[in-house]
Amino acid sequence: MKLTKILKVGCFATALSLSAATMTIPAFAADPADAARIRELVDTGMQYYWSGGDIKKAEAEVFKGITLHGRYDVVEKAFAEASSLAPERLDLRYGIASAQILQKNLEGAVETYQSITRVDPKAFDAYAWLAAIAHIQGNEASYRNYLDAMAGIDRDLASLYRKRFNRADQIMATAPNADVPALSGNPTIVVLGYALAEDGSIREPLMQRLEVALKAAQANPSARVMVTGGQPQSGVTEGDVMMRWLVEQGIDRDRIMVEDKSKDTVGNVLNIANLLERHTADQVILITSASHMRRAQTLLEDALWQYDLDAPVYPVIALDFATMDEASVVSDAERMVVYRDMLRVSGLWAFPGIQQ
Repeated sequence: MKLTKILKVGCFATALSLSAATMTIPAFAADPADAARIRELVDTGMQYYWSGGDIKKAEAEVFKGITLHGRYDVVEKAFAEASSLAPERLDLRYGIASAQILQKNLEGAVETYQSITRVDPKAFDAYAWLAAIAHIQGNEASYRNYLDAMAGIDRDLASLYRKRFNRADQIMATAPNADVPALSGNPTIVVLGYALAEDGSIREPLMQRLEVALKAAQANPSARVMVTGGQPQSGVTEGDVMMRWLVEQGIDRDRIMVEDKSKDTVGNVLNIANLLERHTADQVILITSASHMRRAQTLLEDALWQYDLDAPVYPVIALDFATMDEASVVSDAERMVVYRDMLRVSGLWAFPGIQQ
């Protein structure tokens, strides 16, 4: 069986490792008042996850005086209260754990995921998250135990996740590169976006990426250029502004593809992989900031793997550190973000049924 087919079956199987009940979005509870409250809490939690909001208003109107410590604390408190009303719903516990990870509360996330495995010993997703956290914390015995638990549920799928972790580790161990390659064949230059200023203008990190992209486009005159980013400001998206800037610098508009549908890096790389497959790219020059590259490369290579697209990725950084030595340092916080989003790209949902 081809790897892509194994992966697609694997992701589907992973989703099914949660019971039908836990993947259900509508709140259900014996008491209609509890069901309504669950809906309110989940809606509030996801609003703050996606957009933030007024913390004091949430304290006064939703949580009736409970002190909150930031937008992701709102998410955690919302899912925790909802879970207390419907403890059989494991999707709500996954939401708690995801909010704890966002707050760098890894011990809390471990306790939450372990509570899921006690209810559902075949919760493959929970064991995968536990493996990631153990690996970050340097607890290799627990890491191996969690991988073994995953193998006991689905050996082939567990093997794929072991490969994912190994590939992520290799990428994070590789020194950053700032040299633009000149490639033959059918390469595509992929430039990742960065949030625009409120007036829709280009901020410094994005300008740095675009300057590197211009060099890459000039060094590879036959390469297509894909600019990405779908967050709008003042009626324009990152992708659109990036395309216009490159055209102003002399890059032919016909060379440029715009991916402006995604709202975050996970959606970004999945859309990029889809476009690269359709345009039969055989090599990828990936351009983003040094602080973003290890995560971006890990996610893009996983997405290409899922599409069975054999296209080597050549990372080229826009340096946003004082030195290359500083850019080479990988913190535990960065490692957690890399693993978290790698698992999301693989098909594990941070908030089951709501947000991958």
